[in-house]
Amino acid sequence: MKKIGKSLGFCGSCIAFYIGAGFATMQEVMQYEASYGSRFGLVIMTAALIYIYTDISFAVNGNRFHLEHGTDIFQHYCGKYIGTFFKWFSVVFCYLCYIVMCGGANSTASQQWGLPSGVGAAILMIAVIATVVFGLDGILNTLSKIGPVIIVALLIVSIAACVKGAGNFQENLRAVDSGKYHLTQVGNGNPFASGASYGGFVVIWFSSFLCEIGAKNRLKEVRAGILSSALFIFGVAVLCCIALISHIDQLAHADIPALILAGLISPWFSQILAVIVFCGIYTTSVPLLWTSVGALADDKSRKYKLLTVILGIAGFVIACFFPYKTLVNVFYGLNGYLGFLLIAFMIVQDIRRRGILSGKSERKQNEEEKAA
Repeated sequence: MKKIGKSLGFCGSCIAFYIGAGFATMQEVMQYEASYGSRFGLVIMTAALIYIYTDISFAVNGNRFHLEHGTDIFQHYCGKYIGTFFKWFSVVFCYLCYIVMCGGANSTASQQWGLPSGVGAAILMIAVIATVVFGLDGILNTLSKIGPVIIVALLIVSIAACVKGAGNFQENLRAVDSGKYHLTQVGNGNPFASGASYGGFVVIWFSSFLCEIGAKNRLKEVRAGILSSALFIFGVAVLCCIALISHIDQLAHADIPALILAGLISPWFSQILAVIVFCGIYTTSVPLLWTSVGALADDKSRKYKLLTVILGIAGFVIACFFPYKTLVNVFYGLNGYLGFLLIAFMIVQDIRRRGILSGKSERKQNEEEKAA
């Protein structure tokens, strides 16, 4: 029973990290998946395969090499020099993403609740710092509880919207396929490219986080958590697509489709979902700041706690006084390309080390190779 509980905890943590503001608002689902109409299943399948392979590879290799710092995994995949580049790129990129999340929290709080500029970012900053200072164990404990809440809320919205719009689904599906609504679409009409972009985007985000989890926990439990999180994440994505297409006439150009769908249930549920969106920003921000600080100091040290506070506050200040849309466009795109490059290195190394299924330590594997 204890093992099942740990696996569910890892599942909740992965869900919480994956579902940021974009998924919680369903804007990501709209652009990457629902915009492809009858082909949305191909997008989800491609993204799911990338998610499962890369996450399990990170966990297995983190366990295999007994890594103390998750960012060290890049040297095992890419060699000393390219690996060092990926390590520091991941640190800088994750910190930039934390800044973007602060900006997103600021906008959400201003638009949804009319709070003054800076208040939303300040709330997020305080919550993130208060979580990250407790290190990896504290982060897992927090995210494992919040992740399921977010996914359940999206599940309720999606199911209710699917039921209410069931009679319109087939007609709207044909309308989307015909290009009637001119939806913003990632991948230039290629569902596999869209799925690869969606799956590859979070590769660098998850690398350090899951490597360290794999290194410090039983691999069987971590694997089970990753697989179950994939089931929940992409299962809900399917329902979201059906819900969005069923009401596409109302949602085609909406900034936050999920809030409109929540309004179909009840006006007060829209307010609850707005809080859920904010929680999605928080659960993604926590591992991002942890990755940045964890590369600079051990999470049990005073230096780690001091850097958490300093970098947390600095990100808040930058988000309040500098535009973050340019950072999103430039660095998110760059991350996608580098994510694909990293996956290529991962596949080569995993094949050389006989895959990711055995999870044998490097020492044991070397002994077996010598004996052979």
